[in-house]
Amino acid sequence: MHSDAVMLGAAEAAQAAAMAELPAAPRCTVWVAVPEPELAEAIAQALRQAGARVDAVVHDVLGIKRLLMQPRCPLPSVLLTGLRFPDGDAFQLMRLLARRADAPAFFVVSRQQRAVIKAATTLASVCGLALAGVIELPAQPEAIARDLLAYPGRHAPAVAPATAPQPELERHELLALLDRDVLQPWMQPKLRLATGEIIGFEALMRAHDADGVVVMPDRLVAALQRHQLLDQATLHMARRTVEFVATCLQEGMAVSASINVSMQSLSNVAFCQELAAAVDHVQLDPSWITIEITETDAMADLASVIENTGRIRMLGFNLAIDDFGTAYSSFFQLSRIPFSELKIERAFITSLGEDRGKQGIVKACAMLGASLGMHVVAEGVETAEELAQVRAAGCTEVQGYLVSRPMPAPQALDWLRALPEQRFPL
Repeated sequence: MHSDAVMLGAAEAAQAAAMAELPAAPRCTVWVAVPEPELAEAIAQALRQAGARVDAVVHDVLGIKRLLMQPRCPLPSVLLTGLRFPDGDAFQLMRLLARRADAPAFFVVSRQQRAVIKAATTLASVCGLALAGVIELPAQPEAIARDLLAYPGRHAPAVAPATAPQPELERHELLALLDRDVLQPWMQPKLRLATGEIIGFEALMRAHDADGVVVMPDRLVAALQRHQLLDQATLHMARRTVEFVATCLQEGMAVSASINVSMQSLSNVAFCQELAAAVDHVQLDPSWITIEITETDAMADLASVIENTGRIRMLGFNLAIDDFGTAYSSFFQLSRIPFSELKIERAFITSLGEDRGKQGIVKACAMLGASLGMHVVAEGVETAEELAQVRAAGCTEVQGYLVSRPMPAPQALDWLRALPEQRFPL
């Protein structure tokens, strides 16, 4: 017994010694920048008692700037900051720190109105800064410390290192994609809210490289445009999409499809004639195909836009304005372009239930579209709550991961065949 106890004690001592040699887990480091000195000290004290390391307490923007000017001064994990200071504001700090790869996360404490607080959190996001939390004052220092230390990324860099950009696709690589017929539409379904029916698909450009890896539009579209191949690629997409719709109709599944087309392509009369020839080839009524242009394209030279979009409608195609709300378009100009569909940008749909401002925008867009006789599609619907919100706002159709992610055309056809009566279970 005595021998076992001695051996156990020795083992415990060895384990303790080994543990002592391990590096200690990093503590959360904080700078406190609050204009009220008493509140700043109380928050700093609460943070220290909760286990954080408070490296600085300042009461103005100049105090932060002085810290940043110190040589070899490491930034903290989190900058706890008010919004308004005697000599400036937190907006300046965000813009200043956004330039640094080691920028801290921001934790905002403020008595400002909620619209101002929201502007601050939005600016942090736009600047690529992490947001550790927000607390409206008055609040107990202990509650502030508890919320700050609950931030899961407090020991991680606020900005992840950038991944190495993939090389641009060269002309011969793009031509190879077209020649091998691996540039294909991936279909994302569109759901009619009133009936639960799948009524159409948006054709999204994808390709597979020589290794079978999916090549996304961010690598395709700009490269195709740069090498004067966008018209050719778009027509290739259009022909495959038209064939998909024709197959669906032949099997008794009444679905339409939309394709994304640049205004530059639409300005080419020969391109428009090729689009018309694509639907004629399979004896498809062009009204089953919708041409989508972005809001930015729609707000270009009005005479050219009206000419090009008018020609498309004259050929029998429908016309959608995509990403609506991102370019702050003129409603008057919008009313003069012959659109049949308005698609609300997904940025307005994400977390819609938590943002009354977004709710107002989506409702206004839906009302505008309805008043102009358009279908109104909410893009990027991913949750049941977002679905309920866009339905309440007056949208008529939805797209998004809640219904389905984009899928290759053959898979989309099988997916549609498996749906009873073409209805999606909501």
